[in-house]
Amino acid sequence: KDITFVSKVDSSALTRKPVMKWVKGKWLDLSSKAGKHLKFKESYDRNTKIYTYEMSIIKVVDGDAGGYRCEVTAKDKCDSCTFEVSVQAAQEDQQDNILEAFKRS
Repeated sequence: KDITFVSKVDSSALTRKPVMKWVKGKWLDLSSKAGKHLKFKESYDRNTKIYTYEMSIIKVVDGDAGGYRCEVTAKDKCDSCTFEVSVQAAQEDQQDNILEAFKRS
């Protein structure tokens, strides 16, 4: 499945647009990995002065598990948030007749 992470930044006290960085592990900047598997989106609401940043992982795989961090910086201000992603195999729908498993041969 796909998953999307959303970060909102209130810029009412900022003089310019903040810079958002998505990081995997300790230092892997994910902006260079944008493409079919990772998508980034940002939007701005003029009324509330809130920037919305999104990172979507398309068709999550085992390799996507691990620690992530989003960092926002604006001039002399900085903030970050860390989160963990764990990946589990999807439950397959079993439509088979359970009695078939006990059939004698």
